[in-house]
Amino acid sequence: MSKVIFHVDMNSFFASCEIAENPSLKGKKVVIAHDSLDKKGIIVAASYEAKREGIYTTQPLYDAIKKVKDLIIVEPRHQLYEEYSHRFFEYFYKLTPLCEPGSIDEAYLDVTDCVSDNKYLELAEKIQKDILELYNLPCSIGIGPNKFLAKMGSDMKKPLGITVVRKKDLKTQLWPLPLSDMFGAGKKTCLALSNIGIKTIGDLATYPNRKLIFDLLGQAQADYLLSSAYGNGSDVVDPNRYNDVSSISNAHTYDYDEYNQENIKLLIHYLTNNVQSRMEEAGYSAQNFRLLIKFNNFKAVSKSVSTTTPIISSMEMYYLYLGLYDELSDPDLGVRLVSVTASRFTKNNENYKQLTIFDSLDKEKQDLEVNKVLKNINKIVGKDLLIKGVKK
Repeated sequence: MSKVIFHVDMNSFFASCEIAENPSLKGKKVVIAHDSLDKKGIIVAASYEAKREGIYTTQPLYDAIKKVKDLIIVEPRHQLYEEYSHRFFEYFYKLTPLCEPGSIDEAYLDVTDCVSDNKYLELAEKIQKDILELYNLPCSIGIGPNKFLAKMGSDMKKPLGITVVRKKDLKTQLWPLPLSDMFGAGKKTCLALSNIGIKTIGDLATYPNRKLIFDLLGQAQADYLLSSAYGNGSDVVDPNRYNDVSSISNAHTYDYDEYNQENIKLLIHYLTNNVQSRMEEAGYSAQNFRLLIKFNNFKAVSKSVSTTTPIISSMEMYYLYLGLYDELSDPDLGVRLVSVTASRFTKNNENYKQLTIFDSLDKEKQDLEVNKVLKNINKIVGKDLLIKGVKK
């Protein structure tokens, strides 16, 4: 069965955040730009009211003011935009742990297992409504069997659009679009292809001389664009694509309803070990830990906890997740999915001295050294053949 991928894209994000903070700006021609005396700044975002007057991102502020006299200029506040981004990403993580950031204002969600009876359009409508009501942020959502088609869908109707793009509809939905609308086709690429008569995505898909396309663009770029023109793309949503700056997580979906509390805790311990190992490989300690549980009635609940100092110990992490599980668990409901996430990373500066496992160590260092022993053994005998158990 093909997957169902959502691409959620906030509409005029920076401007929308400022309007959410100051509702008196709603319906007005708002631009986000540094307002210097010489007006030499550039516009980093514009409301849709401003865009309808021909204002666009990267436009010199001086030119924009000459064109539209009643522009309202707002200084950028990047910390504010990061706060709003964090809020709606937390909302996404409650829906599914399979959430991949595209940027500060967009995300890919794998919602294949999130609803029953194929009610994906209803889920998209709920997400759009919730984001608007909770955070006063408009968004557009593309729905497709892979990330490329979902991304193309979210761009088709703005603001507040929802578009489903299926492979069977490529000739009517995708192929008539200008090549410049194609995700991954830059200005230089479009210009080069335009010179040989390729103006639309359909032109690219049906162009008879493929060798010429490969000669112009090179193997990798030509392969990607031609494949995309036929609606192909990755359907893997990777929550850790940017884990060097965001988070590291691991999740497991049961094939059945799991009621046994000890089995669930064993799973949490296994997932914690996995996350801790990846943190150690990346040289990170974390200060925020989130647990998400999805029950057999499709309800998802999550809770996070922060620590005052960074943590790398898997046992400390495990006990934090256990505490969260005790608050979220419902013995009357079967568990279908468990996800653990670590974030707010700090680079480890301290290099612990290599000691034998018989040396006197405090608890945290003992745990760290055991992890190192397991890691070294697994390198020899095979990945994850040896893991830590749970002490009862």
